[in-house]
Amino acid sequence: MDLHTAERQLQAAQRAGDVEALDALLHPRVVGAGPDGSVFTKGDDLDGYRSGALRITSLVEESLDVQEDAETGVTRTVAAVDAVQGGVVLSARLRYTRLWVRADGNWRVLAATFVPV
Repeated sequence: MDLHTAERQLQAAQRAGDVEALDALLHPRVVGAGPDGSVFTKGDDLDGYRSGALRITSLVEESLDVQEDAETGVTRTVAAVDAVQGGVVLSARLRYTRLWVRADGNWRVLAATFVPV
């Protein structure tokens, strides 16, 4: 699978709240940072989806830039996102930047940030 496809699979898993697919696409040591500076791990992210504390109700990609270089790659996505987090309804236009690594022949996210656009 190419990196473009992996990014789209990640977005689909986020929209569906598919914990199993997210688990496969996130590196065991993934670290993310949110717009408020909070840092979260793979376990934190998966727990949010699993518990229902985070539910993405809409994620519409507006742009996607992919850079792939052998075993690493970067995706930069702008998306309109509607979500419920901790019972609060949120709508935002976000820029996601993800560092991907190829592990066991599959692309997995190793680091991610997202900020409002």
